[in-house]
Amino acid sequence: MTSISSIDTSLYSGLIEEIQATGGRNSSANPVQPSYDSTDIEPAQVDLSNYYSDITPGDLLRTVGDNVTKAADALDNAMVSALQNGYTVQDAVNIKLAEAAYKANAYVMKSTIDTFEILI
Repeated sequence: MTSISSIDTSLYSGLIEEIQATGGRNSSANPVQPSYDSTDIEPAQVDLSNYYSDITPGDLLRTVGDNVTKAADALDNAMVSALQNGYTVQDAVNIKLAEAAYKANAYVMKSTIDTFEILI
């Protein structure tokens, strides 16, 4: 007799009968009343007529470059912290996250520079 065939399944039939007797998941014996009606909530009105008028122009290349520099500093700090802490699992996660952020910012900078080259 294997360990699988030695399992006593007589318990399951009793559980199934009990679930069917009490109603189970599909029972409508005790209907649940909603605590609120979503149709009573009025949507907030938002004026989008001057949505882009409040944007202050800035130096796009400088902003993208600053983001890459910050991401590189975060990656450097994560690696230094890992060396100081003895390279724990959390340090490995922090390094991977900082590396992903650095790669994403570098990709954005590359695509921004490529866009400017196309425009010129």
